[in-house]
Amino acid sequence: MDRCDGCGFDFGTVQRAEVRSRVTAAAAAIAALLSAEPSHATRRPDADRWSMTEYGAHVRDVLLTIRDRLVIGLVEENPSFKSLYRDERINLGLYEADTPSAIAVELSAAAAMFVRLFDAIQPDMLSRIVQYGYPRPQPRTLLWMGLQAIHEAEHHYGDVKEDLERVSQNP
Repeated sequence: MDRCDGCGFDFGTVQRAEVRSRVTAAAAAIAALLSAEPSHATRRPDADRWSMTEYGAHVRDVLLTIRDRLVIGLVEENPSFKSLYRDERINLGLYEADTPSAIAVELSAAAAMFVRLFDAIQPDMLSRIVQYGYPRPQPRTLLWMGLQAIHEAEHHYGDVKEDLERVSQNP
């Protein structure tokens, strides 16, 4: 995936120096919407879409997972990763106890933890290869994983904004 058809994110146009600011900004934007509209945050606009809280929890978990995978990619040669099980987390009810305010705090913390670790990676290590399983298994670099963190946060910020608009129109 070099370009996301859903949101237009183009991996080829993003630089390492953007990871910190863009991940932090997107996470903060999601957290702000969750905090500003908690009464809307747990409602799904329809059965086929996640709620704002579920999107926020997903981004939190993605940032923490990519963070851990970066460490593995630094230590192991050509590691491969199991699925995040994004849909299963929701289908099993693992986010049901998450509140908008808790997700907002945890998302901000996850973003801070992610960017601190990413910034600590030496530039020559960013070309290390891992076998990344999403959207389909293929070799990726550690730099690509940092860009994927931006993509996930920004893409789902768009989902959260869309949910808020749709839920606000149908109270």
